[in-house]
Amino acid sequence: MSLLCYRERCQMDMMLRFMLSQYADLPLPQKTLHSWLENWINNQEERCADNAFAARFPWKETGLPQSYFLQRKLCIDGRYFLTGPRYKGGDINRPFIDIVASSASIDDSVLKAVSREWAELKPQHIRQLTPGNNPVQGVTDQLIYASCLTNEPKYYDDALILKPALSADFDWCRKALLEAYQHSWSKIPVLSGSLCSVDNEDLSNHILKGHVYIVHAQGDRVGLIICEQGEAAFLMGWRISEEVILPAFRGHSLASRAQRLLRNHLYRFSRETCLVTGTILPGNLPSIRTAIKAGRTCFLRYEFLPVIFD
Repeated sequence: MSLLCYRERCQMDMMLRFMLSQYADLPLPQKTLHSWLENWINNQEERCADNAFAARFPWKETGLPQSYFLQRKLCIDGRYFLTGPRYKGGDINRPFIDIVASSASIDDSVLKAVSREWAELKPQHIRQLTPGNNPVQGVTDQLIYASCLTNEPKYYDDALILKPALSADFDWCRKALLEAYQHSWSKIPVLSGSLCSVDNEDLSNHILKGHVYIVHAQGDRVGLIICEQGEAAFLMGWRISEEVILPAFRGHSLASRAQRLLRNHLYRFSRETCLVTGTILPGNLPSIRTAIKAGRTCFLRYEFLPVIFD
């Protein structure tokens, strides 16, 4: 092993050890947590030299070279921080910097060094990922709620049925999503600029792949759930990307009951350590209540911290 490779391995081990201690209280087997974090750090390290990753950013529009958008590992007072550029909601006018892995906690000296390193991007915030039960240090950006599939679920509901959507159900699914989202936007205006429904192409693909489940109650189609295999930060498993109940049928805990039935269904396909996850905006209180009623807890939280320039 070359000296350079040895140093990089040591740096990665330092980040892995710190992050294992940081997330040690998550209800996951330590072997699983170790594997997921190791894969996460490896993948993020690769983005320091992945031109395809950098090409996804608006380097032409910003006038910055494409290579500027490669992730960077910074050494700050002997501590290592893996950082990368992001845009909130894909908006070119809302850049921020993610600290995606680290070997130590974030303090003002780290915020200053990261701010200087990425000054040309003019970031509005620096974001960190923390355990969901940690004290809040900044402004919460996203919450990641999850439940484990390690134990067989003990939930039964004779009044509710989940059925996979068929291609012929596309129009109903599209209409249901739009109706549910418009109702949510009217009731919670803060979500109108940040919470958007899946587009037609993705909805069609989800139906074809069997990711869409229509919720039936007493013979009526009352809502739908889109659930696919994927990641939420470093968590692996099944991810709920859409979950809506039609306004006329709300108020009966149908969403949380449907999520519990979905957990029953997924358990039959994945007995190994696996999660049902979903990302929720902090202002979306109905979805937070639904997640809690469905037995999911806040595993992780993204927080925005201030940019600090000398």
